[in-house]
Amino acid sequence: MKAVLASAAALVAALSSAPIVATAADKCPLHAASFMLVAHGQTGKVDRYVVALLLTGSDPVTANLQVPGLQNDITTPVIAPDAAGGESINHYAIDIPRAVSATGITVYGLLVHGRGDHDMTCRQPVRLVTTAPAGSLSQFDDSGLSPSDLLYPQRVTEAHILQSAPAAFPASDAQIKHPSTIVVALTVGAGGGIVAARIDQSSGYPSFDAAALSAARKTEFSAPQFDGHPIALEYFVSYRLGGR
Repeated sequence: MKAVLASAAALVAALSSAPIVATAADKCPLHAASFMLVAHGQTGKVDRYVVALLLTGSDPVTANLQVPGLQNDITTPVIAPDAAGGESINHYAIDIPRAVSATGITVYGLLVHGRGDHDMTCRQPVRLVTTAPAGSLSQFDDSGLSPSDLLYPQRVTEAHILQSAPAAFPASDAQIKHPSTIVVALTVGAGGGIVAARIDQSSGYPSFDAAALSAARKTEFSAPQFDGHPIALEYFVSYRLGGR
């Protein structure tokens, strides 16, 4: 059977099983795309999470994040679009007291830094927490952390695609009449290795999904790090099929 080759698009933010789309009730250009437990503090008092924030607007923003059960908001540093002014994905490590038992996170409000700064209130569902895959959930020394170190988002060293593989999609008139996008969720761990992969957004055709998943697993990444140590980060790779 003839095959259609489709290359991986640029990394997009870690989406939920439903794509992140601004609704009429929420026009905020920043969304919590994923929220992952990545490490336990050795004292048993602190856990480390990573939040992925997707910025779709062209202006820098500062965000207030809310975690259910936490009285205080978490304020981010200024988050800027990429150099070309397009979407950007930014991962932040946040140390949270274990007693909070964080179950999710949401963007509550923004300060948009444009020609004139202005506030926005966001109405978004809570992004539920996930846990790093077995073998990627680590421990860290939290004995020297002070209260001011907690609930402070810190940038990580992002993973970058070093090499991607095209997906060989089986061609059939019934399958490629309409444009479609397949999104594969990848968890990138130590050394840039892929430690987990799954279909996040399906084309509706198992053979296409399998081809995209196989190609995505061959993607080579640089190593993500935080404070000089490996850290698990979640990314998505999209494969787009054009219609006739």
